[in-house]
Amino acid sequence: MPSAVIDLTEMVRMAMRRPERSRLFQAWEKQSFTWVMSEPMLDEFIEVTDRHKFRRLIRPFVRDAIVEALWARARVVEPALKFPHCRDPKDDGVIATAVAARPCYLVTADRDLYDDADLVAALRDMEVHVVRAGEFLDTL
Repeated sequence: MPSAVIDLTEMVRMAMRRPERSRLFQAWEKQSFTWVMSEPMLDEFIEVTDRHKFRRLIRPFVRDAIVEALWARARVVEPALKFPHCRDPKDDGVIATAVAARPCYLVTADRDLYDDADLVAALRDMEVHVVRAGEFLDTL
């Protein structure tokens, strides 16, 4: 079964749409892949979705249900200490998590990740495949 690290942008989108409407979340529920995360990634998801602009869009019980499901069923890893860095340092946490989880997919909607050819190549060499959600779902 493939493993995937889902970036913060995709996680927030999932929470805004509600998990039951997310193809990515549904695939995870059907055990089509193993969701891999790190504690810092989950902490960031909680912090971001607690911001005023997201509290209007994401109901707390939806966010809490996602967090609870991840703690119960996702594989939690310690982020790697050595990893290729992104042009946006805010994305280094997801990269470090994906490197620790390899081989895996890094599912992202962040252009700083999928549009950086050097980063994508360096991660591919480390058995981390950077893909958008639709591409990932097509591979399942």
